[in-house]
Amino acid sequence: MLSSSRTFPALAFIFLINLVAAMAAPRPLLPKPVIPRLQVLASKAGYVFSGTVKSIDRIVPRDASSVAVMRITFHVDRGFIGVRTGQDLVINGCVGLWQSGESYLPGERMTLFLYPPSKLGLTSPVGGLSGRFNVDPGGRIIIGPGRVIDPPHQSSRPVAARPILLSPDDFARALRQALEE
Repeated sequence: MLSSSRTFPALAFIFLINLVAAMAAPRPLLPKPVIPRLQVLASKAGYVFSGTVKSIDRIVPRDASSVAVMRITFHVDRGFIGVRTGQDLVINGCVGLWQSGESYLPGERMTLFLYPPSKLGLTSPVGGLSGRFNVDPGGRIIIGPGRVIDPPHQSSRPVAARPILLSPDDFARALRQALEE
């Protein structure tokens, strides 16, 4: 039997060995939400920003060779790519897309990935609804149910049932990382 003068150092030694072993063992990474296709969305976008819809106007064609467009003015609350925070951005969208459900309301806040303007000056969200995210009153980007997936190595896990809220800084960080990959 060990004497008490030998017991404490022996127990301390065993504790230290277990502590070192626990620290050296690989720890599973906690799954973090990913915006599906973020790299594709960002690489195809001419503008990425969080903004507020200021106004919406329907522009009637001047002649038979032009098309009707919806002119939307956004106040850029946070510019990520191609725009500056604080500026007003005016975009033109095809009335056909507007009529198919891709519309905006004055005062609505969202984060958009927009294609660069076409030769006709028209743009739309990259990937349709995939390039459009709502923004909550606190300015956080809402990654909603069905839009959040776990990393590929954990694809057997179910899709998140609740929305995930990303701060603009976290969103910007994810965007930079996606563009660096």
